[in-house]
Amino acid sequence: MLTTPPVRTFFIGVAVCICAGFMLAQGIGDRNRPLGLSNRRITGKVVLPNGTPGKDITVNLVGTETPASTVRTNTDGAFEFSGLGSGNYTISIRAAGFRPESESISMEGSAAGQSYPVVFYLKVAASANPLMKDVPKDALSKYEKGMDKATRDDWKGAITDFDAAILAYPNFAAAYYEKGASQLKTNDWDGALESFVKAIQLKPDYLEAKYGYAYAEFQKKNYEVAAAAFNDVLQQKKDMAEAHMNLGISLFYLKNVDGAETELKAAVGSPGGDKLPLAHLYLGQVYSQKKQTSDAIRELEKYLELLPKAPNADRIRQAIDQLKKG
Repeated sequence: MLTTPPVRTFFIGVAVCICAGFMLAQGIGDRNRPLGLSNRRITGKVVLPNGTPGKDITVNLVGTETPASTVRTNTDGAFEFSGLGSGNYTISIRAAGFRPESESISMEGSAAGQSYPVVFYLKVAASANPLMKDVPKDALSKYEKGMDKATRDDWKGAITDFDAAILAYPNFAAAYYEKGASQLKTNDWDGALESFVKAIQLKPDYLEAKYGYAYAEFQKKNYEVAAAAFNDVLQQKKDMAEAHMNLGISLFYLKNVDGAETELKAAVGSPGGDKLPLAHLYLGQVYSQKKQTSDAIRELEKYLELLPKAPNADRIRQAIDQLKKG
């Protein structure tokens, strides 16, 4: 199996039609900011392709309201930038042997004290991946161009380059997977399904492609098919928080409340799962249906803690107030 991350970062924070209710330790570095800046912060974690924490990784921050800053992740792969103003920020990682990663975060208009969580799943650079050794240089070059465009959110350009890589090397499973991942970003669910199926045909144990296939069916609201596909993913990787979460949400829509509870609890109990807002949102919905009021309030409050400016935040606060009133 290609040494790519369990899932792409964009899988975190699933774009679905939400149900009726809508929907760390510090790193090593300078945490002291000049007086006059607010106490907003960005907390994060870096995960290596094998699922272990990325420790001692350099993380860079550039923003409009504070000088450029650098920290290093701790033994848990965690890092933090604190004392930030309400501007726009870009976090980037450049680590030898891995593809560059970056994430843009806007704090414009945010309240002081707000925290923004982010997770980076590092990908092995194609040139450093021994499983790429049989890929012709021309195909590999086109693939790298596609990956570079994907990093800049140029999804259509990335798809064009991945198609060129596949044309140069028809058995290029990774190119099919990355094409599918880019098609997800353009909401081309059918195209993504076709790409992921091809990747799986070429590499039957391709976990990332299996997850992508399940996720595309999930986005199409084919919840029964998606649930079976997420189950297949979890047979291969039992502690994938996102797979547990999306399986739980699928079961919720299939009106299997007990099954949804089991999977959503498994999601928040898996590595990184406690930082998945939707897992807490849907657990709140489950507990509300089961009349477990205190549990429902706890989970909905956790959702708001993670996403205080979510589009449904006011509605969730109203729901919490109603639960408290009984």
